[in-house]
Amino acid sequence: MKKVCIVGYGAIGPIHGLALEKVEQARLYGVCDIDPERRRLCREKYGVKEYEDFDAMLQDPAVDSVHICTPHWLHYEMIRRALEAGKDVVTEKPVTRTRQEWNSLKALEGSDRVCVVLQNRLNPCILKLRELILEGSLGRAVAVRAVLTWSRDRAYYESGDWRGRWATEGGGLLINQAIHTLDFISYLLGDIRKVRTDMCNHTLEGVIEVEDTLSAHLELESGVKGVFFATNGYSENSAPFLEISFEKGVARYMDQKLWVNGCLAAEDAPAVAGKDYWGRGHERLLQRYYDQQTCFTLSDAENTMETMFAMYEDAVSGKPFRGGSGPFTAP
Repeated sequence: MKKVCIVGYGAIGPIHGLALEKVEQARLYGVCDIDPERRRLCREKYGVKEYEDFDAMLQDPAVDSVHICTPHWLHYEMIRRALEAGKDVVTEKPVTRTRQEWNSLKALEGSDRVCVVLQNRLNPCILKLRELILEGSLGRAVAVRAVLTWSRDRAYYESGDWRGRWATEGGGLLINQAIHTLDFISYLLGDIRKVRTDMCNHTLEGVIEVEDTLSAHLELESGVKGVFFATNGYSENSAPFLEISFEKGVARYMDQKLWVNGCLAAEDAPAVAGKDYWGRGHERLLQRYYDQQTCFTLSDAENTMETMFAMYEDAVSGKPFRGGSGPFTAP
């Protein structure tokens, strides 16, 4: 039985707590957060041990596994220190804030003990679509498009001083919200090898330094070409849209349902907590990790991370980007 400590009990930490209730081979043992009110909420709900100091928590031999649910700029250093302390690590996206941190993390001893939270890969619709692709019943993929239209307003960004800043968030829409939709493409169809990207800040100028909207053209190793559009400037949060055209038909993931050649093939279950368009992937991911000893590794996440960094670098190096200079080196 693994004893787990959630590090960061803000927006996503409580979702991990609820998901761990469904796991047989692990239990929530502790919570680590600098905010005493957040620690209190977790302790009163689960009866866990509280830690204010991250290093003190790492020194506790009772803790087997830590879940990194903190702001982006803390991820790399916390993962590194947890691995050095001999702990297993489950980390929220993005794994790291910058390409430099990403390359350093991959080189660390014990990096194979990092489980990446790419929970939407486990949505029933995505699992069914992957099954159809692997069995080849739809033939070769010929095109892909993906769209994400969400809403993040001034109040959202002002809820945490790390949000909307290059130095602490590492970007905006792409690194925080749209990364899961981007991940669908390489997870289902293979590695992305080329990107051309435009980014801008249409709705939050003067509020954030980073992008709220992007459009991209993608080319995969297989030769499949695709388009990707995402924005935080919509008036509501819509479920992600993904369409893949095959030699023998079309698959559309929309409204949390999978349609194949016009027929309903699968449907996602509603979320038990959090935002209703998230689904229940955290439960499935943690059950898979602790009860079945399998997870999405850094290697599994690599093409999505590399593509994300390449999209920022391409946008910053070209003329279209208008969201700020960004801490990136042009390719």
